[in-house]
Amino acid sequence: MNPSRLRFESFELDLQTGELCKDGSRIHLQDQPARLLALLASRSGTLVTRDEIQHELWGDGEFVEFEHGINTAILRIRKALDDTSETPRIIQTLPRKGYKFIAPVDIIQPISPPVPDPNARKGSNEFVLPVNVNISRVLFLLAQVPYVGSYLAAFYYLDELDAALSRTFGFIPVRYSLPAVLVLALIGFAVRIYLIGLVGWGHTDAGPRYRKLFPFVFVLDAFWAATPLLIQRVGHLVPWAGLILMAWLIFGQRTLMRSIEQGQQPGRPA
Repeated sequence: MNPSRLRFESFELDLQTGELCKDGSRIHLQDQPARLLALLASRSGTLVTRDEIQHELWGDGEFVEFEHGINTAILRIRKALDDTSETPRIIQTLPRKGYKFIAPVDIIQPISPPVPDPNARKGSNEFVLPVNVNISRVLFLLAQVPYVGSYLAAFYYLDELDAALSRTFGFIPVRYSLPAVLVLALIGFAVRIYLIGLVGWGHTDAGPRYRKLFPFVFVLDAFWAATPLLIQRVGHLVPWAGLILMAWLIFGQRTLMRSIEQGQQPGRPA
């Protein structure tokens, strides 16, 4: 990486713009002297001949009185740096040869732009709960209870599930729909155990892992949200209330996970 700024004594020189500063205050330096200073400083400790200066600053095709131009530029540089040819601190004159930058130089590397993290959380303006991260964890774990309970209920009330599927989804033979529901219950149970462990143990990468899993969890939970409608013996209000709760939990978990992830960021209270 090429240096963009150089520091010597109390001066700083921007090699790209030619801007010269002393103790943070800018020192006015015309274009040609600034370019010459940048050339000499970038080759600190090395003799820069007058021919090299002519080529770098004026080019071979420009017919100018470059000898006078070099002398004038050096004088202006010395004035800006409070340097002299008799007792040089910064620029030494080598008669009939050229000039050498003799002051010690420190290279200030440019600040590289941060590399985007593909796993970094996007949507920093998304809503998060203004609660302690531990409370968010507890709420997330409680949100898993209705799902785990419904998975277990599917196996416990197997006969009633068989009848409910036949009654509700009569167009799909029970021999197909019942095994499909039970397989989804097993998959959902495994997912819930994974999420409970992930959040319960406070993994720092819980957020990125959940985001990767969310599309699958969304489809699974969207299907499972309709399962309360299979309950027939508790009236109509309870099944619909259960459906609304399960549907809300799909997005409620995502909000809770964002709150957990934000609470885990450095500098935020745990």
